[in-house]
Amino acid sequence: MQTINFRHQLNLHRNKVILFILLGFIGFHAKAQYYEKENLPNYDDALIHYGFYLGGHTANMKVRYNEDYLSNQFDSLHSVIPESSPGFTVGFIVNLRLAQYLDLRTLPGVGLYQYTLNYNTYDQAEEVTFQGKKEAFYAELPLLLKYKSQRRKNFRAYMIGGAKPSFEVSGKRPSEIKEDVLLINTFNLALEVGFGVDIYYELFKFSPEIRFSRGLTNALYSRQNSYSSPLNELVTNSVSIYFQFQ
Repeated sequence: MQTINFRHQLNLHRNKVILFILLGFIGFHAKAQYYEKENLPNYDDALIHYGFYLGGHTANMKVRYNEDYLSNQFDSLHSVIPESSPGFTVGFIVNLRLAQYLDLRTLPGVGLYQYTLNYNTYDQAEEVTFQGKKEAFYAELPLLLKYKSQRRKNFRAYMIGGAKPSFEVSGKRPSEIKEDVLLINTFNLALEVGFGVDIYYELFKFSPEIRFSRGLTNALYSRQNSYSSPLNELVTNSVSIYFQFQ
């Protein structure tokens, strides 16, 4: 148990360091661009823009137990602890200008995710941990509203939020899997919020962005086995860093 807690704390510390470095990087480049000549002065007058993005994330799941977890059937099960796992996302950007400071954008792409649960049990007074893992590619279609600040030279901050449906596009369907493994639904709907900056260069616009995602649907597949029996619900969580080019 101490090992799991230490690993969890290490993952949280790593995420904080990554966010700190990214914010420093954004601030440095924004300051440098501010004092240069104004690039792409008429860029935001266009109705539609296209681009692509690359992203990395850490993902985990929030666990909610069911009533059976408190029964004698699971006396040996101490806890189920989610573990954060890294992944990546790539895709395209379609941005529609709705108003001076408001855009509607969709970002179709694919992402590799891994969800890991550590099941901590007691066996003859000795703690034993076994893992349930799910790794898959998801096709994603976020639909987001982007609220922008006033542009200052080559710099503009923004906030973003909306919904992201995801569909698994790899592997067998849960109904086709006969093994005793962690089974996750092939569809997930998440709420996403974040912030970023638009930095205007001579030939393109670069937008680093941080986005937080929280699942709105139960990711746990309904079929009961040794992994799902003590659980009532699994909710996805992720923190993502995107580098967008338009």
